[in-house]
Amino acid sequence: MDIADIASKTVELSVKSGANQAEVYAIRVKTASTYIDDDIPKIGGFLTEFGIGLKYIIGKKIGFTSSTLAQETPKDVVERAKSIARVSNDDARFVSLPEPKKVSGSPDKFYDSDTAAADSVVLMEKAMQVVNGAVADNVTVPNGSLRTSAVRYHVCNSLGIDAGSKATVTFGFFTAKSQDGDKVGEGVQRCWSRELESIDFHGLGEYMKSQALSVLKAKAFKDKWEDSVAVLAPSEGSEILYSLVAHAISGENVNKRSSPWADKMGEPVASENLSIVDNGQSKHGLLSSVIDDEGVPTQKTPTIEKGVLKSYLFDSYNAYQLEMQSTGNGIRRIARDLAGRFTVPAVCAGTTMEVLPGTKSVDEIIGEIKRGVYVEHFAWPIVDPMSGTFSNEIRNARIIENGELGEPIKHALWVGNLYESLKGNIMVANDPEVHDKRVVPTIAFPGTEVIGQ
Repeated sequence: MDIADIASKTVELSVKSGANQAEVYAIRVKTASTYIDDDIPKIGGFLTEFGIGLKYIIGKKIGFTSSTLAQETPKDVVERAKSIARVSNDDARFVSLPEPKKVSGSPDKFYDSDTAAADSVVLMEKAMQVVNGAVADNVTVPNGSLRTSAVRYHVCNSLGIDAGSKATVTFGFFTAKSQDGDKVGEGVQRCWSRELESIDFHGLGEYMKSQALSVLKAKAFKDKWEDSVAVLAPSEGSEILYSLVAHAISGENVNKRSSPWADKMGEPVASENLSIVDNGQSKHGLLSSVIDDEGVPTQKTPTIEKGVLKSYLFDSYNAYQLEMQSTGNGIRRIARDLAGRFTVPAVCAGTTMEVLPGTKSVDEIIGEIKRGVYVEHFAWPIVDPMSGTFSNEIRNARIIENGELGEPIKHALWVGNLYESLKGNIMVANDPEVHDKRVVPTIAFPGTEVIGQ
């Protein structure tokens, strides 16, 4: 049976059994993968997964359950969800499931047939291109993975939503290791795209090799630079910026009063150089689709415009509490791995965070910096989304002095407060890249510290 038919049938069974409202999310994911172990790509496998998630509502009591339907019927799932709802406490915040709205665009809009057809053998060939680009006399590729997924999902609810979408995703993660005597260097690269053929795998390997070799030349940073500028490569800047902004503009956090921007609508929260949109139909976004995971049409939502907070993001649950409409941000899928997403209900989350690129190149931005650091890789870029504070270990970086890149450094921390830095003279380059659910260029964050040993 087609997934749309299964979803519709399960909703119908739920209503007949006594549900006031019901919602079914049905998804089929096909995933191919391969892995690298000590320079050798190995066949990973091919997996097809199907499942449904059912939300069964009696008054304000909500029961949620999921199933692959491998050993049970839709009726079994309905009965289990009903029993869960009956013993659940009332959810005083629940108002309603979303009403149907007109969906624009083809469900195939974000689907690439070549990527969907790629098997593990094809991925092994691509992974080998990475290895060939990276391996040298003193550089190896100790591990890596490459995965493609093709997903089709369909949402039905008892209020009339009956819509679906398709998409493809490619994700790769690779590490390089260099060694010269007792000196060891590391290179790390990730790749994200909806289209497998759009990725330059050999170039990825070459760049990763240059990272690993650069670290061999790095010297321990022993100073303390206050009020310095950190220029973050898109992979690192996108991670730390998203962690903060996604928390601050979440409708759920606004409702819970846990967002530092809960009362900042229409006020400046960042430099006028920073503009951000949440784009559910981004040309490059890995979660792009015509509907979100509640069946609500996706949209382009300006969240920060020239530094001014313009909008929060809402799923239906949080929007209705404020008598507002969903912005199409009821999300279950994650870009890194689409498997198992039917086992969780939709939550309020971003689709694709797009930072509008600036007009200057990275070199031009560096040329304007008196003292700072250009960071290609942190151990793990994190920030406290409530306070904005961070302390990140720098793994791969070069100092900036008087507008020029200097020597590679190691053993340093990047410290500061991101909420405060955003209000400074943020500089945004013109080189956007896709990283996870973000399309972000190189960004220079002012007013921070670089601390050495």
